[in-house]
Amino acid sequence: MVKVYKNKRAEQQVLQSYQRILDMWPVDFQEHHIPTKYGLTHCITSGRPDLPPLLLFHGVGDNSAVMWVLNVEELSRHFYCIAVDTLGGPGKSIPNEHFVRGSFDQVDWIHQIIDHFQYERVYLAGVSNGAYMAYNYTAVNSHRVHRTVCLEGGMVTNPFKTMVRTLLMMFPEICIPTHQNLIRILKKLSSPNSEIFTQYPWLADHLALLMKSHNQQAMFVHKVEKYNREEGGAAGSQLYFLVAEHRIDLQRDFLRILDEGKYQYKVIPDTGHGINHEQPERINEEIVGFLLG
Repeated sequence: MVKVYKNKRAEQQVLQSYQRILDMWPVDFQEHHIPTKYGLTHCITSGRPDLPPLLLFHGVGDNSAVMWVLNVEELSRHFYCIAVDTLGGPGKSIPNEHFVRGSFDQVDWIHQIIDHFQYERVYLAGVSNGAYMAYNYTAVNSHRVHRTVCLEGGMVTNPFKTMVRTLLMMFPEICIPTHQNLIRILKKLSSPNSEIFTQYPWLADHLALLMKSHNQQAMFVHKVEKYNREEGGAAGSQLYFLVAEHRIDLQRDFLRILDEGKYQYKVIPDTGHGINHEQPERINEEIVGFLLG
């Protein structure tokens, strides 16, 4: 069985912190443990059930409670939000013996979540690796998706290169992962003009705890499919990409793909990788505007 956390103590600390953040959510919500072939998938729903369904996906080292805490109030005015804790991520989802590389099928897993809520078609949005998941599902199952917004991610051409580039951005602090060094990494990934961690210090504390506690190898079960231009092009009009201005020089290959494929995208000034945390009002406006436009 895949271990999501480094040890039981780390798991308890994360889940306690998760609940404290969930208690800060500014809207009513419900928690669900959805049985799938690959384990119990934890989802948080908010908004009226008669509103259009919007599945939300977080990044590799995140969870739904922290990822959408600053966005959910506005998004749930327009959508029935279903925030998914990724299997293998540091949230409340619980993988089983079928969550192993070679057996786990990410697209099939998302199918099962959508089927549980009995939807034929949905809207999708995701950040970082969640953007890849939202993009990939749309590219191969466009008939089940109305529209999708990908924030700071999407199609992948070289998974190894992407991983190495991320590690280099965390160097040298990641070599000595003290709490302060982990906070420094978070600030390096953010726009220098951002005051997000000054405004919300608990946000930084939780993200640092996840970095220290999560067994990142649990996410290796998710096979990353390389970009297929034909599949992406067929779903092109359904896709919208939001790219952070900070460190945009590292996004040259990604922007080239967006330009060559004539995908709709926008560069958001004064934002870093935590794009929806750093400018939640602007990002909410972009998501709602495209999905319901």
